[in-house]
Amino acid sequence: VETHGETLLFWIQSTRPLIFCADPKILKGVSTDLKQFRKFDGLPNRSLYGQRLVGKQSILSGNGLKWAVKRKVMIQFFAKTNINTLFEACKPHMEGRELNRWKSMVQKGTTIELHDQLGILFSSYLQVLGMGDMMSPELIAENVFKILDALPKQLSSRFSFAFSQQKTDCVQMILKMRKSILDVVKEKSEEMKRNGSEIGPTDMLAYLVEANRTKDGEIREREKIANENIVDDVMTVCLVMDNLVKQISSLFILLNEVPEVQAKMFAELRATKAETLSELNTLVYTEKCLLECLRMGPVLMRGTRSYSATKDKRFGPYVFDSSNARVVFSEYVMQNNPKYWPNPTVFDPERWQPSFMPEPFSYIPFWTGARGCIGKHMAMMMMKLTLSVLAKNFNLQQTFDPKAMPVPNQEFAVMRIINNIDMKVTPYEHDNGDQGL
Repeated sequence: VETHGETLLFWIQSTRPLIFCADPKILKGVSTDLKQFRKFDGLPNRSLYGQRLVGKQSILSGNGLKWAVKRKVMIQFFAKTNINTLFEACKPHMEGRELNRWKSMVQKGTTIELHDQLGILFSSYLQVLGMGDMMSPELIAENVFKILDALPKQLSSRFSFAFSQQKTDCVQMILKMRKSILDVVKEKSEEMKRNGSEIGPTDMLAYLVEANRTKDGEIREREKIANENIVDDVMTVCLVMDNLVKQISSLFILLNEVPEVQAKMFAELRATKAETLSELNTLVYTEKCLLECLRMGPVLMRGTRSYSATKDKRFGPYVFDSSNARVVFSEYVMQNNPKYWPNPTVFDPERWQPSFMPEPFSYIPFWTGARGCIGKHMAMMMMKLTLSVLAKNFNLQQTFDPKAMPVPNQEFAVMRIINNIDMKVTPYEHDNGDQGL
């Protein structure tokens, strides 16, 4: 950006223009004009060597009327008015099953690999959301990790990976995962037919089933196709949960360089009861740390849109004879651009003062506009709740290997973390000698 400017033109095989854009003013149009800027169907997370993964019509990957109808249903689940109900369901789960698992783990050994354990933790939240019967959190976390590890190899080493045992194992794993989800989807669909249309406020699976129905209650298209579309959505949710895993993991990588910030955040987490959502939302400094982590190390590094101009075929300073263009934008580049962010390489939670307003469209960790993340309020709630319970019960200290420090890999659209995030975990003792909750 500093060398070539905020828009840069490439050509794919000399025929198709590709524009890299980091101009907030132009990205405003990309985020709001859904007719000219559409999700790109050819992205690698749609399938893995022909095996359907999340498909082309999931809640995140779809376009057009079907996607709009589905999103309209799901907005009700993710609405701010429902977050309190979700918090009241997630909190006892976190303080019960997950806290007991962590206490047992700490008794067995004090060093953990943070990403692996957070993967199980966030996958276990699916039990609260009506998806607990499809497979164990441990297996979901393991499968998701292997899938996300394989996807970049599909791009970077197509030939060698196509004939590898990892590719064969991964495809078979996806098949088994989709079958397990499909069985639960069919059971939920039958349950909803028997019991009517009323949906529990925390039953995300029921909302996903409903989102794939038409107004008259009949499942859209043939039932088999509709059920596979619901499986796409559940697979998407499983993969998105890993985004929260990576975001908290990235937070502790960044905090390793500023131990005083970590100490201040933990002090706030321990001093705040967080028995209610209102109390959780008073974690002002913790939220600043999360906002700064989302800025410096966003899990979603970049996005792609197909550009189908219908008028002058103009994009920024460029005009095209062909309307078959692609636009690539980078959340990471936007949010680390010194033009909009003073000292962008410094982890500074204090920049997030109430009076601070980033340049519009220069801070887009959850994207924005009509395709903005509808689950961002639930994501922030889950991350703060997780940190709150862990801090009240444990001391967490980075013990990274100096010869293999964990670092974010920014080569692909979704951030990957290289090397282990080793943490020493010990029971936290209150001033009165009590341990945790």
